[in-house]
Amino acid sequence: MNDQQLDNAISKLAEQIAPQRDLWPDITAQLDLAAQLDTTARLDAVETPADKTKPTRWYWGVAAMLGLLSVFGWQQALLPGITGTTAAMPTAELMLLQVYEQQKATQLSQMVAVAEGFDNWQQQIRVWDQAIAQVRQALAFYPDEPQLLAQLQSLYQQQLSYLQQATLQQPLVIS
Repeated sequence: MNDQQLDNAISKLAEQIAPQRDLWPDITAQLDLAAQLDTTARLDAVETPADKTKPTRWYWGVAAMLGLLSVFGWQQALLPGITGTTAAMPTAELMLLQVYEQQKATQLSQMVAVAEGFDNWQQQIRVWDQAIAQVRQALAFYPDEPQLLAQLQSLYQQQLSYLQQATLQQPLVIS
């Protein structure tokens, strides 16, 4: 049968087809039967003792939970130093931040004058600070991502070299 024959057969069908007999008595009988079964089930639940499988499941659940707690306690007893030392260790990001911010503060404190052609040096420093803040925000989601750490280090180095070029600094005199 091709599409045209199928379309012709569909067009010859009646738009509405009436059932051969009245279906409502069967539907109401099934609804009444379902209501009776529901009422009987409620009465059986009240009259019969509680299901024996529920307490068994509860006991198994409690046993599994106690087993997990004992495994975690055993692990903490054997390896107590691992969790304490990792929380106290500074991240690579914080180490970079500390080193470069210290170098930046040292360069700014030794600044005597601004070199010729670097009139907007403070705006450029703010642009680098914004870029650094964006990379640090990404590092909050991926703390040990090597590419982000390399990008952060590169931004810090660019900022420090710009500061060095833009400012005339007094020489350090060690006495």
